[in-house]
Amino acid sequence: MEKHTFSKIVDELIGLVSIEMYGVRGVLSGERLLVAGLREGATNIYSYDGSQLVKLNREPINGYVEAPYDADKVVIFRDVSRGKEQSLIYVIDVDNPGVEKPLEGMQPARIMGIAYDDERIAFTASTAEGNHLYIYRNGTLEKLADIQGLAMLTDIQGNLGIGIGWFGHPGGRFQLFQADLETGEIRVLQDPDGSVVSAKIAPSGNIVYAIETASRAELRGLEPGSGTYSKLSLSHDDLDNYEPRSFNWIGFTRDGKLVVVARKEGRSRIFIDGKHVEAPEGLHGAVYEWRGHLVTGYTSLSTPSVIIEIPSGKTLLSGSIPDYVYEALGNAGFTYVESFDGEKVPVFILESKRASKPGPTVVLVHGGPFSEDADAWDIFAASLALTGFHVIMPNYRGSTGYGEAWRTKIVGDPCGGELEDITRSALWAKEHGLASDLYVMGYSYGGYMTMCSLTRKPGLYKAGVAGASVVDWEMMYELSDAAFRQFINLMFAGKKDLWKERSPITYVDNLREPLCIIHPQNDSRTPLKPVLKFMELATEKGKTFEAHIAPDMGHAVTRIDDLIKLLLPAVLFLARTKD
Repeated sequence: MEKHTFSKIVDELIGLVSIEMYGVRGVLSGERLLVAGLREGATNIYSYDGSQLVKLNREPINGYVEAPYDADKVVIFRDVSRGKEQSLIYVIDVDNPGVEKPLEGMQPARIMGIAYDDERIAFTASTAEGNHLYIYRNGTLEKLADIQGLAMLTDIQGNLGIGIGWFGHPGGRFQLFQADLETGEIRVLQDPDGSVVSAKIAPSGNIVYAIETASRAELRGLEPGSGTYSKLSLSHDDLDNYEPRSFNWIGFTRDGKLVVVARKEGRSRIFIDGKHVEAPEGLHGAVYEWRGHLVTGYTSLSTPSVIIEIPSGKTLLSGSIPDYVYEALGNAGFTYVESFDGEKVPVFILESKRASKPGPTVVLVHGGPFSEDADAWDIFAASLALTGFHVIMPNYRGSTGYGEAWRTKIVGDPCGGELEDITRSALWAKEHGLASDLYVMGYSYGGYMTMCSLTRKPGLYKAGVAGASVVDWEMMYELSDAAFRQFINLMFAGKKDLWKERSPITYVDNLREPLCIIHPQNDSRTPLKPVLKFMELATEKGKTFEAHIAPDMGHAVTRIDDLIKLLLPAVLFLARTKD
């Protein structure tokens, strides 16, 4: 690679990751928006009065909590373990920016879900010993309950806490749980029709939750303690006519009207009491009333996250986008690709104006696997388009947003059907004139799929980039905390005999194409130790690979420096293999 080409890639990449991005997470006292921003080189939170952003936290954070209307404090958490996701929770008075008060008596833990009101903070967290429910009130932290499963608290009101989680259902179904914040009693709702994907407590005290059935999504209401649910009756039928496949968010207006962000095929719409509210096409975040208007976060494949007013579409907060980004990003599209068993795989496409057609194409595989690619800004996809690659992003079985049946097809079959979905999507790109040479790249579960692709489908790709990947399920289980042991149990449906068979380290002999391994040093979700073992075996067998261990970094990416540690070696490696 010529020196000027190397310099251009570096300069453009730094400019790309430096684009400021914003989301709205509440309305604070004094009619100020609570804003989450990738700004000043990291994730921070701010209050916004319409003209000025005031940074509330002192140091960069790893997470923040949606604020109740008119809250005078915000709650954040921060990793204190150099990337191992052992975090402490802090409270900030919005009128005293930079003054962070940690919860007294808290030991670092993996935070799974938090909610708060004027008097209390409740949260679920995972440690090496197990998964637990905690409450902080009157200056005292108390462990209320041990939880047998993965539990993410989403809301509290009075003595009621609610959330969603996996509690051992063999089919991978996620369920609603209720927690008594006085006694610690946990009650799991056995909804027979689908997986719970979002839940909120209404001002009336009843629970509103969303489920994904086999083919679509529905809203339901539940009276706490009764265990009896009913389909919600709304004043307008726009939402029913939309036939959503999932829900991004549930909330309420100040006068108690239900607000939801529903989605299908990677795009969303906003509804109030069932009536559609016009907004730009793409993906939307939480919706709040502010100064007589509705505001929300918005993004698309060509638009980094901004805060807009709806239905006008007026932009309130956005970053500055370099001209070369617009000049490089081509058409964005969506299609379905037929897989090996006749199932239809949803696929997003981002073309590069810097690549010919057909041209070099990267199959970019999302993590999770319970996640999805959507019509939303993706820094990995944008980086690849800048470097002269078309990008396809398959929502393989296991992806969210396409019904429970599609998501749970992966349960008990990792590196099975979803690998075939990814393979068929790659072949589609060649057959339809998009791709000349194929590459594969992913982070987390996407890194695992990259390893599976190169060791189980040799000859298909020219090269691959595996970030924060799983290579040995047996060793990963031994190194995991309670949360990720439960995750592995969920993924394999208890089939421990598959761990070795579905581990890429078992197939090192099959590795033929150049591989770039990028792995955070302190990753506690996909630990480094198994990857080092993979590298040792690959070296012994004379395989071609390069490795980049990102120093002092964990699995979660919250700083621009961390993004650069991942993206720079990835795009330079792929650019070299392309030339």
